[in-house]
Amino acid sequence: MDRASPDALGLARQRVLALVVASLALYVPAVTLPVMTLSRLGHETSTSILGGIDALWQDGHWALAVVVGVCSVIVPLGKLVALLVLSSRRSGPPPRSLLAVLELTGRWGMLDVLLVAALVAAVKLGELVQIEPAPAILAFAGCVAASIVATGFAAPLVHDGGDEPPTSRGSTSDGAPA
Repeated sequence: MDRASPDALGLARQRVLALVVASLALYVPAVTLPVMTLSRLGHETSTSILGGIDALWQDGHWALAVVVGVCSVIVPLGKLVALLVLSSRRSGPPPRSLLAVLELTGRWGMLDVLLVAALVAAVKLGELVQIEPAPAILAFAGCVAASIVATGFAAPLVHDGGDEPPTSRGSTSDGAPA
């Protein structure tokens, strides 16, 4: 694989850094402001991601609270920190632990969207219950979108520093099964 020019790497670092900073700025309101408003039999309840995790924990749904916490709070923050570290590097191959974090967060990054969809499907009971998006949904969407774009711009930073891009598990550098 051809190495990227220093100018291209510098531009990639700047883009990743700018998008990570934007995503981090949106992260706090995304997890602390209300994400949805639930109306049931005339009573309205708004909850944030952190408030929802706390409510699940208090109601004894510990496993679900942990899954939501990991997928909606820890994984996105881990991805942003890994991208921040990657964009701060100046030379050499990225540490394997950093690549592992990026690979892991990439695989689990959309599970929170599936969780919200499942929650809406489970709670939606015809006219008895209404779920409306709240302000933090825009911050959450912006945070996710900025991190996805930052990950795309980070590709040259991940692959520069070695002759070959990282290989998938179970294959060698030439693509043959291990």
